[in-house]
Amino acid sequence: MKTNFALEEKFRAVGGKRTYVKGLFGRIAGVYDLMNRLMSLGLDIYWRKRAARYLALATGETGLDLGAGTADLSISVIHNSGPGTKMIGMDITPEMLAVGRKKLKRMGLEDRIDLRVGDAEHIDLPDNSVDGCCSAFTVRNLTNLHQGFSEMLRVVRPGSRVLCLEISHPPGKIFGGLFYLYFYKLAPLFGTIIGKAFEEYNYLPNSLTTFPKAPELKTIMEEAGLSNVHYYYLNGGIVAIHVGTKA
Repeated sequence: MKTNFALEEKFRAVGGKRTYVKGLFGRIAGVYDLMNRLMSLGLDIYWRKRAARYLALATGETGLDLGAGTADLSISVIHNSGPGTKMIGMDITPEMLAVGRKKLKRMGLEDRIDLRVGDAEHIDLPDNSVDGCCSAFTVRNLTNLHQGFSEMLRVVRPGSRVLCLEISHPPGKIFGGLFYLYFYKLAPLFGTIIGKAFEEYNYLPNSLTTFPKAPELKTIMEEAGLSNVHYYYLNGGIVAIHVGTKA
């Protein structure tokens, strides 16, 4: 896997990647939802809906959303699942969860989505305790992908799915070039102008440089013990949904 030495230096300066990521998302919690909509041209809503359908929770089941942030994926799962479905949302950043709790209160979903401070690489849940596990734009921020997916596998029940929605590397040269221009050049500019957060939105593209391509991420999930792993490109490969099953 490639190494981004500039990012590694920033991680070391604050005591590690986890500390860096926690502080970064804490600073942008108030503009996170707005920036997601603007930078994805609203497509992030569609991506989460697709992810929720692939997770396929049934009536009365409970799912786990890791890196839940402001709870958008948890909300999408609830809206696209059967009656009585519940979600547990975990995130290391209290500021993001605070925004999420206000959102849930407005939507009347406080009884169906439980937001907690929690670490995706050390999940505070028993083995075989949830009916599915999902994440959106989270695994790219983990310190150890193998550890993260092993933990996800541990907490889901046999036959349940582990799903990952993440920014990917578009496979085509032309579209990939356009994506590179937007993601690496324009996105940090938007973050500076609109979100007043150059450092934070400069991290976003730089974090992708060391992140595995979709086929490689599939292999990592399989090495963690997941079976029947498939991935699906959305919008030309801007993002990918990976889905695996606990045998």
